[in-house]
Amino acid sequence: MKKLKAVGKWLAAARHVWIGIGVIVAALFVCLQPSTPERVIRLTGMVLQLLGIGTVIWGISTTRSLFGHPSVLQKIKTWFKSFPLFRRNAVVTATGSGTFVLSGGGRSYGTYGAGANPTIESRLDALEKNISVLHNRISQAQAESDRGLRNLSDRVDSEQHHRQAGDAMVQEKLEATSTGGVHISAIGAAWLFVGVILSTAALEIADLLS
Repeated sequence: MKKLKAVGKWLAAARHVWIGIGVIVAALFVCLQPSTPERVIRLTGMVLQLLGIGTVIWGISTTRSLFGHPSVLQKIKTWFKSFPLFRRNAVVTATGSGTFVLSGGGRSYGTYGAGANPTIESRLDALEKNISVLHNRISQAQAESDRGLRNLSDRVDSEQHHRQAGDAMVQEKLEATSTGGVHISAIGAAWLFVGVILSTAALEIADLLS
């Protein structure tokens, strides 16, 4: 049972190849029957060509959707809707908004004086208090500076992570655009190739089978 599942996965990995080959084999089975009319061969070739062109349109739509652009069908619908003779309802919308922000910040600091008739002891006491106030102010300024640096570092790290994620997403889209549709393009090319042969040489093939 495990081997059968493994074989199934192996076959599924090349599903696009089997689809491409299956369509071609079915077309050849229809066309290469004895006494097949030329018209059947030519129409079968035309169907294969249309399928090949369809793969090109599919690839274009897939690429546009990867980068967030509207599909080809949506672009066509938008273009038709923009026809000047089509009547469109005019909608006038008036909106208004107002914002008033008042912010401010301030600090007030005081110092200690030695008094009206200062003595050496009062001056020393005032000096010690002022040194303590100055130390607190320096510590507060240092703490605010550290907080600002941490916030700035966090914002820089966050921006870096966002940019890396965006770059990775763009890289994935570019890889999907460059290599993801190769199998679809190959299938379309094979269908076009066989379809052109059947349509061009339909009369000769019909003569050989008659």
